[in-house]
Amino acid sequence: MDDRKLWGIRRDLYFDIHNVLGNKDELIENGFLIDVNSKYIDPEVSRDEFVKRVNQFVKNFPGTKIDSFLVSFNLNFEQSNNIDQWLSFAIARGVERIDLLFLGKPFVRHPQSGERYKFAFKLFSESNASTLKHVGLEYCHLVHPTNGDFEPFKHLKSLSLLSVKVDEIFIENLLSNCQLFEELSLVDCAFKSSTPKIISSSLCHLNVSKCYKVSGSKNAITFIELMLVNCPKLTSLECDEVDTLNINSHVLKRINFSISSEEYLDAFALCATFPELEIMHLRIFPMVTPFQAIAQPLKYLKQLDCIIYLSYTDDDEECDLMLILDILRASPLLQKLSVMITDPVLFENHKDIRDVEVFSHNEIKVIELGGCVGNWYETEFVMNVLKYAQKLEQIVLSPYWREDDSSDWNSNPVWFQSGRKKISEKIQVEEIVGLEKLVLL
Repeated sequence: MDDRKLWGIRRDLYFDIHNVLGNKDELIENGFLIDVNSKYIDPEVSRDEFVKRVNQFVKNFPGTKIDSFLVSFNLNFEQSNNIDQWLSFAIARGVERIDLLFLGKPFVRHPQSGERYKFAFKLFSESNASTLKHVGLEYCHLVHPTNGDFEPFKHLKSLSLLSVKVDEIFIENLLSNCQLFEELSLVDCAFKSSTPKIISSSLCHLNVSKCYKVSGSKNAITFIELMLVNCPKLTSLECDEVDTLNINSHVLKRINFSISSEEYLDAFALCATFPELEIMHLRIFPMVTPFQAIAQPLKYLKQLDCIIYLSYTDDDEECDLMLILDILRASPLLQKLSVMITDPVLFENHKDIRDVEVFSHNEIKVIELGGCVGNWYETEFVMNVLKYAQKLEQIVLSPYWREDDSSDWNSNPVWFQSGRKKISEKIQVEEIVGLEKLVLL
C-alpha cells in the first residue's frame, strides 16, 4: 500500500507544531524557534508555513471519512479563509470532533494578539449531515447563529471553550436545543453581561471558571460568577465560588471550588445538601475571620483535595490548618485527605500546639500534606490526626507543591536543611502513639 492510501485510511487528523513543522532540529534549521535553547516558536515567522502545509495536506487527502480534526497553533482572524476551508473539508467527511486550539500552548511565549477567529456556523448549515458530537475552541469568537438554527448540533455532547468571546444567550439556547448535551466547560471566557443560566435536562459535567465581562470605554474587566444551575443529572461541577450559587442537582458526586474569608460556612452548608457528594477539590485563600466550626456534616464525602494559597497572605500571617481538621471531623466517611500549601515559608517562633474539639474518625486511611518546611502548624496537624484517626494507615509529609495540575513541582530547601529534622524531633518528644505511620519525604 502506497503512502497516499495509508494517509487515506487515517480518521484522526491532528495538526500541531511537531506534526506540521517538524521536530526540534527542523524547527531550528528553519528559524522557527525564538532561540535554540527554548521550546518557544516565533508565530510571525512560522504561521504562513504552518498554514501552507495544512492546506497542502487537506487538498491532497484521499480519505472520505474522518472522526476528529484538531489544529493547535497560534492563529487568529487573519487566517479565517484557510480555517473555514479546513472546517468545510472536515464537515464534508462526517467529522465528529473538532478542536481549534489557537492559543498555541505551550509553544508561544506571549499572550495571543490580533482579532479572534469567528467560528462560522454557516459552514455547518451548508451540510445536511449532523455528525458533530464534540467541539473544543481556544481564542475564538463564538457568535449566535443568525437564523437561530441549532439543527446541525443536535448530536452535540460536549463543548469546551477557553479564552473565547461568547454570548450568554448562545450558551442558554444551545443547552435548550441540544438534548444529548452532557459536558460544558467555560474557562476564561468573555461574556457580554453575565454568565449564562445553566439549565439542562441532560448535562452531567460543568466547569465555569475565571469568566468575565468587558465594559466601558476603557474596556474594564469584571469577573462574574456562576449564579444558576438547574441540571438534575449533573454529577461534577467546577466553578470559582459556590456560596451564592442557586443549584438544583441531587446526584452531584464531585465538586471543585474556591473558598475564602466569610464564605466558607455558606459554601459547606450548600455542599452538605448534596446527598451523593463523594469527592471535593478546594482552593483555599486566606481566612481573615475567626475560625468557626462547620455545622452540617458532609455525610458521604470520601476524598478531599485542598490547595492552600499561602502566597495570598500578608508576610507575617501564618497558615492555619484548623479548617482542614474541622472538615475531617465533619466528614465521617472520608478515606483520603490531600493538602498542599503553596509558597511555604518558615516561621521561626513556634506557637503552642493546640487540640481541636475531641472527635474520633474511623474511615480515614491516607493523609498527604505537601508544601512542608517544618512549621509548628505542620507538627500540630500531624499530632491531632494521629490522635483522632483510628484507622489511619499512613500520613505523608512532603516539601513539594504546585498551584494546579499544569504547574511544575516546587519545594523550599529549608525542609531538607532543617525542617524535616525539626518535626521528627518534636513529635518524638511528645511520645505520640502511631509514629510508625508518619512518613517524612
